[in-house]
Amino acid sequence: MTTLGGDARLGDFDARFDAGLKRGNRNAKWTKYGSDALPAWVAEHDFRPPPVVLDAMRATIDRGDFGYHDLEDDVGATFAQWAGKRYGWSPDPEFVHTCVDVLQGVTAAVTALAGPGEGVILTPPIYHIFLQICPTARRPQLEWPMRYDRHHGWTLDPDDLEALVRREPAVRVLLWCHPHNPTGWVPGADVLQRVVELAHAYDFYVVSDEIHADLVYRDSPSPFVPLLSVPGAAERVVTVTSPAKTFALSGLRCAVMAYADRDLRRRVRQAHPPLLLGHAARTGIDSTIAAWRHGAVWADGLVAHLNELRDHLTARLSAEAPEVVFHRPDSTFLAWLDVSACGLGDAPAARLLRHAGVAVSEGTEFGTNGDGHVRLNFGTSEAVLDEILDRLTPCLNA
Repeated sequence: MTTLGGDARLGDFDARFDAGLKRGNRNAKWTKYGSDALPAWVAEHDFRPPPVVLDAMRATIDRGDFGYHDLEDDVGATFAQWAGKRYGWSPDPEFVHTCVDVLQGVTAAVTALAGPGEGVILTPPIYHIFLQICPTARRPQLEWPMRYDRHHGWTLDPDDLEALVRREPAVRVLLWCHPHNPTGWVPGADVLQRVVELAHAYDFYVVSDEIHADLVYRDSPSPFVPLLSVPGAAERVVTVTSPAKTFALSGLRCAVMAYADRDLRRRVRQAHPPLLLGHAARTGIDSTIAAWRHGAVWADGLVAHLNELRDHLTARLSAEAPEVVFHRPDSTFLAWLDVSACGLGDAPAARLLRHAGVAVSEGTEFGTNGDGHVRLNFGTSEAVLDEILDRLTPCLNA
């Protein structure tokens, strides 16, 4: 079990988890599929935020001041410090502003930079909510599919991207999931540099969702590199991120959009009516600032603990469900499992829910290349993960 230094307040991650509290608090992950199902679907881990975040929330409550606020600049400065210390990239706080959540920021940037009739590229299998953006915004959706190698897992080949943009000159945006959900792939600096070069050469922009940036494992072949830190990215890249995945803050509604070019920032911000997108919540801003100012040690401990869970999942699947093909993710707490040899039919997640009482995400929800796969969230206590696997493995060996 992972502990964090000598800070007894942080303690053991598993010891701080209580499934009963999750259900009692109507947490969506733990209630959607009923009280008998074990949830391993939505991308939210089960651990309480660090004490510094809880203390910040209590301080806000104690002050009793929930009115209008003027904290935008504080968030930008704090994000710049966090990114500088962790990734060696310090964005100008002037070019950082808040939004309500990452999906709002991504959608705002995509629709600002790709007009009606101009194409948006996705990289399937891809975070399933991204597949809703183009149909609802009435933008043509194109695909740069990931390549799969049984020995090396999932990757993207920039040569495929160049072939696509040559065929489709009306493309204006690449929606980049970095690190990648659901596969956990982390691209190397060479891939990122090539993407930026192609954006210049073929006149498109990149909207980079970097919400899983903090959750990259030490044994990843490539460390996380912020896309805006790549030479030439400033005029072509908008980054959207949040501490929500790392610190389990999704319900508090605060994310940031970052730029490195004044004109690009102006273009995105002026594309929508100023009042349409609203503002981040006061509680979300307070918790975000606390997490990014004081949560580094806790975040490192979380990744170390998730690594133990990833190892445990790998060992159990290898020993007890050898038909499952599993490439250990370089990042995230999500396992992209190929269960096509397990005899589960066209909807394996539905069958596993019905017969094993475990809710995982259906691979087909993630688009092209999702057939025969499920996504499993292993960001929970080891005891819950073992119960999930105890229920799943008989079905995975059927």
